[in-house]
Amino acid sequence: MDSVLVRRFHRVRFGAAGACGPLGPSRHDSLPQAPSGGITVFTGREIAVRPMVLRSLADGTALLAQLDPDSLIAPLGGLRAAGADGAIRIELLGTDALPIAAWGPRPSDHVESMRAYETSHLHPVTAVAEVNPALFASATARSIAAAMLLSLLVFAAFAAATWHFATRRSRMTYRLQLALRKRQFEPFVQPIVSLPGGECVGGEVLMRWAHPLRGIVAPGEFIDVAERTGLIEPMSDLIMNRAAHRLAPLGAANPGWSFSFNITPGQLRRGDLAQRLAEIFRADTLPREQVTLELTEREFVDPVAATNLRELRAAGWRIAIDDFGTGQSSLSTIEQLPIDRIKIDQAFIATLDEQTINRPVLDAIIGLARELRMPLIAEGVETASQAQWLAARGVACAQGYHYARPMDIETFGRWAAERSSPIMEGAAASDEIGPADRGLWQRMLSQQGLVVQDRQWRLQNFAQCFVGNEAVDWIVRERGVGRREALRIGRRLEALGLITHVADEHDFEDAHLFYRLTPPQRDGAAPAVAALGELRSMLYAARDLEWRSHDRGLLRHRHCATGREWVAWIARRYSVSRATAGQWAGQLMRQGAIRHVFDDQPFRDDRTLYRLA
Repeated sequence: MDSVLVRRFHRVRFGAAGACGPLGPSRHDSLPQAPSGGITVFTGREIAVRPMVLRSLADGTALLAQLDPDSLIAPLGGLRAAGADGAIRIELLGTDALPIAAWGPRPSDHVESMRAYETSHLHPVTAVAEVNPALFASATARSIAAAMLLSLLVFAAFAAATWHFATRRSRMTYRLQLALRKRQFEPFVQPIVSLPGGECVGGEVLMRWAHPLRGIVAPGEFIDVAERTGLIEPMSDLIMNRAAHRLAPLGAANPGWSFSFNITPGQLRRGDLAQRLAEIFRADTLPREQVTLELTEREFVDPVAATNLRELRAAGWRIAIDDFGTGQSSLSTIEQLPIDRIKIDQAFIATLDEQTINRPVLDAIIGLARELRMPLIAEGVETASQAQWLAARGVACAQGYHYARPMDIETFGRWAAERSSPIMEGAAASDEIGPADRGLWQRMLSQQGLVVQDRQWRLQNFAQCFVGNEAVDWIVRERGVGRREALRIGRRLEALGLITHVADEHDFEDAHLFYRLTPPQRDGAAPAVAALGELRSMLYAARDLEWRSHDRGLLRHRHCATGREWVAWIARRYSVSRATAGQWAGQLMRQGAIRHVFDDQPFRDDRTLYRLA
């Protein structure tokens, strides 16, 4: 046994469990009878085990040798067994062509087998490997089944992800998150006038959604969802910041005016509210002396909110109770809290033209305010008779559709100039962009200004923009101020609409973000097209416009119609062409009368689905 192929050997007896080897006696599993005059090669049932050779001797014993796979030819260097079921057969042909019985019997003659030959370059040995195709047939069947199962799982995961994205996209929460990220909320102002003269004395700042496709969206469509999801807090912060900068010229020209801002319960419970308000309302924006914080009655009875409210009042902020008469506050609570004014809920004002039991309640509210020496503001005044009734009972101010609807700040400035006293006339019409800010913007555009050029970020090109931190550096040099003050100046320009982020997703920051300089004409409010009053009112009562459910992909959209159906209905009702009907439908969308089912597509005369907003 001096062959280089043999690593070690044992002498064994057929049918016995004992063996004698290099390390002495040992136990060994019973071995099969080797064929007479031949050698048996076997590997057992393990995968990639060392090959064993069994050769019978004349005295009824046998030599069991373990071969060295490194010395064998490649096909035998680490034999792989797939099971002792006769599916694989290996033969070794030596110099004397001695047949070596291998694993299992030879495949049947009627079964076509796969055979491969390999001759060693080191030893006079040739290996023949023969495989039964049935082995591959069963493996292929299992592979196909596994592939089908994997494909089914991948399809199910893809379908679930698609359904999740589609349903999320259809929810108002997702649309509000996207609108907030794109900074699509704009401050509107409803004027507050004095009684009985009707002169402007300020206004209430309200929130509107400047939808890029539908125009201005009223808060009734989204405010409940915003409050329920907590999005109302960052939305309110955005509105206060923009309004403070845009109202600054009007506030400076009319120091007696006051602008009220609604504070949400979440904002009031925040520990940093006072600090945040101090950062927004400053001497160079809208001073706190001209700011009134409006809260509903339920905030006054909350212990935590009441404590924060007292701290705000001690810091110099004026406080007003909004929608008074509809909450839970008691008279003692109102008397103890630092309140500057009371706003009467419009539900009480609406009953003034009717003989209802609510009029004595309104008289009681007016009498209470008189005893507490608190000014009153009546909300929802819509008729001249209501205004006269309130003025006769000493109500100081009013707001409502009888005087003006909420409007963007630029329109509010023009409206106030027409109705102000002679002293205020002209001053109220001041441009919301002051000469200093306009001059700085023009310097930014000059040759000595910012480096404005095409830029690239993550394989996306942005045309004609500048970098935020480079702009801060430039303002520091131009104005001779610190970086913090320069950042505040940049944010004021952004709030005025003179600077915008390239993707409308960031306020102005001292960071490597791209921004653009925009013309100083404000169009952010995107006023709606002139009302199509008759057509809009008919939509809600239409009987011949088919409302039904539509299946699109994994979703079912209920109570909607396709763009083709909308256009056909308008063309049939008014006897106009489809092109004209399509233009009218687009105007209705910009007015907010109809919307896309996902609220992110313009109107098209095709199978796209729309519903009443």
